[in-house]
Amino acid sequence: MDLAERLLAQAREQGVSLVGPGLDDWSNIQLLTVAARVLQRDATEYLTTLGLPRLGLYILEYLAERSPILQSELAGLVLARTQTIGRILTRLEGKQWITREHGLTQNQVAVAIAHQGRTILATAQERLRALQPGVDVESLRPALQAIIQRAACT
Repeated sequence: MDLAERLLAQAREQGVSLVGPGLDDWSNIQLLTVAARVLQRDATEYLTTLGLPRLGLYILEYLAERSPILQSELAGLVLARTQTIGRILTRLEGKQWITREHGLTQNQVAVAIAHQGRTILATAQERLRALQPGVDVESLRPALQAIIQRAACT
């Protein structure tokens, strides 16, 4: 159980309303954490209906910008092990969302996004945008980026 799930469970146990004024007592960190977890869960559920794992979405996004790319480079970009990438790429290739060219020098494999991959990526991105709250999330971006950058420097 992650932090957001623990906070939700704790709130329910304490009889804190998860709607209305009960949330007024939550800290900003609690609100951000739980809201992010709820959005992430909704996104994961939707991606599952498409047969697209979250890592697969990240891979397709990178490939849409930088295709073709070596499989080993792609693993570094998405911060995943080569073996993990290999399994996901096999699934994506089976759905004809990507293509792989084997037999390059030193056992390297080039990965490219296919037309069907661009189509499923556009579909997924459109739906994921619809899941976002109807508030100006963009105004939060600089503050959230600063928090992440501060953490990356420590």
